[in-house]
Formats: sequence, C-alpha cells, structure tokens
Amino acid sequence: MERPTKETLTIEFKSDRKCYPMTKLYEDLVGMANTDGGWLFLGMEDDATPTGVDKQHMSCQFMEASIQDNTLPSLFVKTHIETWGNHDVLAIEVPISRQLMMTAEGKYLRRRLKRDGTPETVALKPFEILQRLSYIQAIDPSAQVIEDLPAGIALSPLERERLRNMIRTYHGDATLLDLSDIELDRALGFVRERSGEQFPTIAGLLMIGQEDYIRQYVPSHEVLFQVLDGVNVLANPPAMKGSLLQTFEKVELLFQSRIVEQELQIGLFRVPIPNYEKEAFREGFVNALVHRDYFRVGAVQVQLQKNALSISSPGGFLEGITPDNILTTAPTPRNVLLAEAAKRIGLAERTGRGIDKIYTVMLRSGHAIPDYSASTNTSVVLRLNSAALDEGYIKMIIAEEERLQSTMPVDALIALSVLKTERRATMTLLSAKIQKPISDTRAIVEWLIELGMVEGVGNGSGRRYMLSSKVYSITNNKAGYARQRGWDTMQERELLLMHLEKYNEINREGVVELCRCTANHASWLLRQLVKDGIVELCGSGRGSYYRKR
Repeated sequence: MERPTKETLTIEFKSDRKCYPMTKLYEDLVGMANTDGGWLFLGMEDDATPTGVDKQHMSCQFMEASIQDNTLPSLFVKTHIETWGNHDVLAIEVPISRQLMMTAEGKYLRRRLKRDGTPETVALKPFEILQRLSYIQAIDPSAQVIEDLPAGIALSPLERERLRNMIRTYHGDATLLDLSDIELDRALGFVRERSGEQFPTIAGLLMIGQEDYIRQYVPSHEVLFQVLDGVNVLANPPAMKGSLLQTFEKVELLFQSRIVEQELQIGLFRVPIPNYEKEAFREGFVNALVHRDYFRVGAVQVQLQKNALSISSPGGFLEGITPDNILTTAPTPRNVLLAEAAKRIGLAERTGRGIDKIYTVMLRSGHAIPDYSASTNTSVVLRLNSAALDEGYIKMIIAEEERLQSTMPVDALIALSVLKTERRATMTLLSAKIQKPISDTRAIVEWLIELGMVEGVGNGSGRRYMLSSKVYSITNNKAGYARQRGWDTMQERELLLMHLEKYNEINREGVVELCRCTANHASWLLRQLVKDGIVELCGSGRGSYYRKR
C-alpha cells in the first residue's frame, strides 16, 4: 500500500521505539472504531517517518487475537507488515463499529480533531454515547419514554386537536380521525404504558406536548426563522420552542408571506410559478425537524435571502449518507418514531422519498439543483436557489409531461438541468449529478435523446451531450444552439493547427488520436482544411500525410 504522509481522523501514527503499551493501543483502536474507522500504523513517528515496529508486536496473529480479547464487543481488525525505508511497520485496519465499543477496562472513547487539525483519542461523554448510538441506529431517540412525567400532564389537548386538523388538511391517515385521544396517542407511539400508567415518548412530547415540558425535557429543541438582505436583517421573530406542529404552522405562515409568484400562460390556463417551491420548502423543513439530532445543542435555522433559501439542522448525515449519494441511499431516519408519525399525519412524504420530491418540484419549475454541499458532520444544510422565470424551459417540460401522460423522472430532470446550466456535459459529469452508475445514466440520456430533448456531440471517450435544437428553439435561443453545436468543430480545427505549428505534419490516424474522433470524421475535418487552403495533402495511400501550407 502507499505510505501515508500525515495523520487525519482516519490515519494514526504511533512510535514503537519504546514498545508502545498495549493498553494505549486498545484505547486508540476503540476510539477509531467508534468514529470513522481507518488505519493505525505502529512503528511510525508523528511526522510520518518509519522507525520500525517492536519485535513484541511483529506477529500479526498475536496482535489480532490480543485486540479481540481486550475490547468489548470484540474488535476484529486486519493487520499486515509494511516495509518502508528499510523499517517494518505494523498496519492495522480498523472497521467502523456497528456497536458501541469499549476497552476491557470499560473505557468508551472516540477520535476527534484538535484546533491545529491533528487527531486525538478522547473519552466519550454520556450525551456523546447517546449521539453515537443514534448515529449507528442502535437506538431510536424519539422512542425514549419519559417515565417521571405522566402523559395526562405533558400532552396538550389543544395540540392534539391541531394534529387532527393537520391530518384533514394534509390528507394524512384518515383512520386516525376515528380514534379516541388515548387510542390516537398509542397509534402514533406518543405514549407508552408503565405499571398501568401512560407516559409520553420524546416523539409524543415534541409533537403535541406542553411547551414548558418540551423546554424542560428536550431543551435542545429550537427553531429560528430569518429574512436577510445581505447582512441586513429584515425579519427575525423570536425563537420558537413550542410543539413541532405549532412551530410548523408558524414557520409556514412566515414563509408564505415571502413568496412571490409569477403567472405563466400555458394553453388556456395560467400557472403560478413561485420564486421558491412551497412543496420543496415544506418537505425540507419537516425533514429538518424530524431528522435533527435532539441530543445536540443547536437550532433548526431557516434563512431566506433574495436569491437563496437555506434550511439547516443540528446533527450530520447518518452513517453511509453523503451529499453525493443522498438521492440513491435508502431512507434512514435518525428518529424513527417521529418520522413515522410525520408520515401518518401527512406532513412528510409517505414513501420516505422526500428528497426526490424536493428535487422534482424544484427542477420542474426551472430552479437549480438542490444543494447539500455545505453540510458537515455536525449539521445538514439544504440550499434552494431562486431563479429568474424561464418560460420556454418550463413550458417545454410541462408539454413533454402532457405528451408522456406522466411526470418526468427526477433523473431526467437533473440531466436536463445540468445541460441547461453547463451547456455541455460528459457522461461522467451527468452520472455524478444523477448519483447513479454510468450504465444507468446512459440509459437515461439515451431516453432523452429518443425524446428529442438531448443530442450527443463528438465520439468515443470525448463524447459530450447538450440540449437539442428543439429545446433551444422552444426556449427562443437558436443562436445559442448554433454556438454550442459549432464549438466542437472550431476546437478540433484549433487543436489540429496547434499540432501542425509544432510538428509540421499529421496523418489521419494522428487526427483520430488527437481529436478523439472516428476515422470518417478525421477525414472530413482534413478535407475541410484542404478546401480552405490551410493544409495540403502529401503522398498517397497509407503513407499519405498533411502539412500546413
């Protein structure tokens, strides 16, 4: 393997010149397993200089067995010897643990980065243990029962009536409306029975609890809404700490008061196109409330600016989810009970594919692709960009959907949005944006080509894709199509002339390799240059070549 050059959260160097204590090694490995896993190299200095592993640590079999015997549950690592700079180094591969690990001495540890960027191993605090269990989905925080607070005191009849109204408004599970109050609370998991008495769960308290008890038992719950113009604050109402249902209604009213709609004439109908899509905002905001880390101090924040709306929530993505795979990873809620309740009430997408819905409604109305790139390991940030009304593009999407008698798939909408923004894109770029393998992406692009919405330019690995002449025509940008379509030939000519300036001659096979095109296209390109009097043909047959006049 390639020798690492610096320590990171997943790379650790330990000097073994004085025989590194095994108890310390167990702690380091447990800390890595309780974080992101990685590699520990025994026999290297902090500056990545190999100095050799002690002879007591040379046996891979002995080291693996010792680590298993001194960690709970047993940590199964893989070890091997690397030789760098004439020194043997023990490389230990540490997997991410699906359980909470500790040493045989009962120490729970984790890795973290210090202010200078170097890593260290520290003890897990009690609330961090809960955060870790939630992160690896070993517990459902929202299902925890508050056993010193009777449900009759904690839960609000007013909030329960608000819940019933929301089920009607958002077309939730209508069967819930026929239940009595206690039956409703049990059906949604808002209460649990202990010794014949009902006690609220965290989900129940958050959804329909009295505000005073929410502040006491879930002090991290807080929602902020701000309207900004650059650095100037236009609106900044007090922090909201009431029930999630009450908070949702307040924020939705604040949001809707800031919506600006433009009407678009499509056939006989006038269709309102808002600067921000209400469905996308609702889904994003509900996700922030439902999936946030309630063990972490911090507020769900909604910031509305002239050209962008951002929704941030404390707690990073769960294990295995990143901004680069959020569209294709199976839904994994942090607060399972809370998420299920939101679906049954009608606040969240019932299929669990709320992210797809956010993308679809934004892209259908010509907005940019939703952006999660500002998310970190401590917060999830969704940015929805506003956009100037593109009448031709929106009409084209709606007309195509009417012809197909179905909504355009989200993958196709992403591809069209990328081509609209980037003008031209490779299959690799489209695959990254759609978050699917190239084979799946190719099928999507070929389907769009069959629909007459996309066309390919160039050949082989250099082939790129652009919106078709039909789309440019519908969007009243015929000149743009001519520029984009003609640009490849201009580039090929310039590339060929640069080659001739330096090497004076080239044959057809050289053009194929230089321009990454077919032999027929290379012949056509050379004929055009001969016709224009720029190059001349020398020789004949296989030995023929072209040179600059």
